[in-house]
Amino acid sequence: MITFFRNIRQKLVSENKTAKYLKYALGEIALVMIGILLAMQINNWNQNRLHKNEFNNILETINQDLKRDTLVAGALIKYYTQIEKNSLKIIHKKVNRYNYKQHPEARSLVSRYRSFTIQTKGFEMVKDYSSKNEIRKDSIFTTISQFYTPFLEIIDDSNGFVKKEVLTNIDTYKKYDWYVDWTLGKFTPEMIIYFTESEEYRKQVASHNLLAGKNHLLFINAYKENALKLITYINNYLQEEN
Repeated sequence: MITFFRNIRQKLVSENKTAKYLKYALGEIALVMIGILLAMQINNWNQNRLHKNEFNNILETINQDLKRDTLVAGALIKYYTQIEKNSLKIIHKKVNRYNYKQHPEARSLVSRYRSFTIQTKGFEMVKDYSSKNEIRKDSIFTTISQFYTPFLEIIDDSNGFVKKEVLTNIDTYKKYDWYVDWTLGKFTPEMIIYFTESEEYRKQVASHNLLAGKNHLLFINAYKENALKLITYINNYLQEEN
C-alpha cells in the first residue's frame, strides 16, 4: 500500500502536475489522519471495555464479601440474642443457687465475646481503582463508600468496647479464691453464689447486655440489613451494565 501511494506521488511529480499533486497529498494526509483517529477510537473503546470489566469484577468481589458478612452477621445475631435472653434472667433475678444447674450459661455470660470482622477486600479494590480512574462521581462508588465508611468505624469501635469489658470482667475474678476452679470449669459453692446472686455480677451482666446485647447486636443487625440492600443494588447495576 505504501509503495502504491509512493508510485502515484512520483508519477504526479514527474508529469509536473503540481496542483494535482498537492490535492493528492492533502487527500493522503486526510486518509492518514482518519486512520489515526479510527485507531484512537478503537483503542479508547478497548480501554473503556477493559475498565468496565475490571470494575464489574470488583463489584462481584464486593458482592462475595457482603454475602460472607451477612452469613457471619446472622450467626452473631443468634449468638448475642441468646446472650441477651440469658442475661435478662440474671438481671431480673430468675437464677439462684438452687436452680443454677438449669442455667449453666450463667457463669460465662460476661466473659466471652465474638467480634465481627467486616470483609474489605472488594472495598479496598474499588478505592484503589477509583484513585487511578475518575469514577468518584459515579453513583455506585458513592453508594459503596457511604455504606462501608461509617460501618467500618462503628463495628470496629463496638468490637473494642465489648472485648475490653470482657477482659475487665475476667480480671475482676482473679481476686476470688474460686478463680482457678472457674478457669478449669469446676463449680464451688462460693462461685455458684457469686454467679447467681451477687450484685457485682448482676451489674456486670447488665453492663455487658447494654454493650453486647443492645449496642453491638444493634450495629450488626443494621450492617446485615444494609448489606443485603447493597447486594441487590449492585446486582441491579451489573444487570443494567450487561
